[in-house]
Amino acid sequence: MAVLHSVLLIGFETYIVFLGDPDFSGYIRSKVMEYGFGDIYTFNQYFYRIQIKGNPVLPIAFLVSLYAIQSKRLKIAAASLLFVGTMVAGNFAFILAIVFYLGMYCVILFFSNQKVSAYLKKLFSSGKRILTMTGSLLLVLVLVGALVFPYLKELFILKMQVSIPTRFDQVNHLIVNLTESPITLLFGQGLGNVINVISDYRDYRTYYYFELQTIYIMNQVGILYFLVFLFTKITYVIKFWKNKYIYLLYLSYVVYAFTNPYLFDTTNIVVLIVLSSLGKLYLKEGNNSESKI
Repeated sequence: MAVLHSVLLIGFETYIVFLGDPDFSGYIRSKVMEYGFGDIYTFNQYFYRIQIKGNPVLPIAFLVSLYAIQSKRLKIAAASLLFVGTMVAGNFAFILAIVFYLGMYCVILFFSNQKVSAYLKKLFSSGKRILTMTGSLLLVLVLVGALVFPYLKELFILKMQVSIPTRFDQVNHLIVNLTESPITLLFGQGLGNVINVISDYRDYRTYYYFELQTIYIMNQVGILYFLVFLFTKITYVIKFWKNKYIYLLYLSYVVYAFTNPYLFDTTNIVVLIVLSSLGKLYLKEGNNSESKI
């Protein structure tokens, strides 16, 4: 389903950018928003962010495809479509989660796999090899940076103007409201609580949607129940998964879910079901399953 979702996103992106007339993007955006599917927009008229329902599954589906699919051809096909679909979704947190996973995966592999550790130690044993690899890496980084820096710069400026200040504004008002009294700090303001505040960024008086949904949940249920929730989740993860790579998959999901309203919606249920299935597969196959990653 995630692969089909990616194909849909890629098809929309291709049609809008290469085949669609100037009015089509505005028409399709109005229809998507009218039916409550999400939003489609652009900042530079070249790359369109297609942020619709179902997108939060794509990053974790991409990472799971690298882990779970054994057929090399099927893995390459599915992972490629999921990766491109994730990029088309246009959520910067998705990219951060993937980078986080790949970086931490390399670290774990370096310290846990004797063959990889021995190979890397041999590779870095020669000063000439180190110099060659460093130069090649710097060259690649410069070329990639030259291509993506203008987009990242524009994205960072836009986020600093609207997105990031809005999130700080939300945290401030949610925490102030939560700490109204010792009772509300422990047990929260109640489910469905609204904040009777109008700030420079938003009117919260009839507002139930927060990008930092995690903080909003804590505002409703309080520190005590929130800690119970975390303890229950951590206990479940440790008891049933018992695989450091599956832990890393879920942690990568948390990286992008925490700053978006994905940690307490159906996405979390889907992720738990999928990773629990992988956990059962790992327990059946034993430690040898790690060698298939």
